[in-house]
Amino acid sequence: MAEIVSFRFKPHELEHIKKLSTAKHVDKTAAARELIEYGWIYYILGQYREGKISLGRTAEEIHVSISEVIDLLADLGIRSPIT
Repeated sequence: MAEIVSFRFKPHELEHIKKLSTAKHVDKTAAARELIEYGWIYYILGQYREGKISLGRTAEEIHVSISEVIDLLADLGIRSPIT
């Protein structure tokens, strides 16, 4: 079940949400959720890159398989220990 949460966005943050909403033809709530998810993925990949979490933990946190994490890391130019 989803929880209702309210946010106060700065003008430039709201503009990002509006632009994504328009580009993807979704409502602002869906666009905000997508941006939050992207932010979480970016944060977790940064934690991996800094050696703070393992490859397996990275996969768990972003809800994908280890092989998908390896592909994502390669796409972003982040080295993984697996060749």
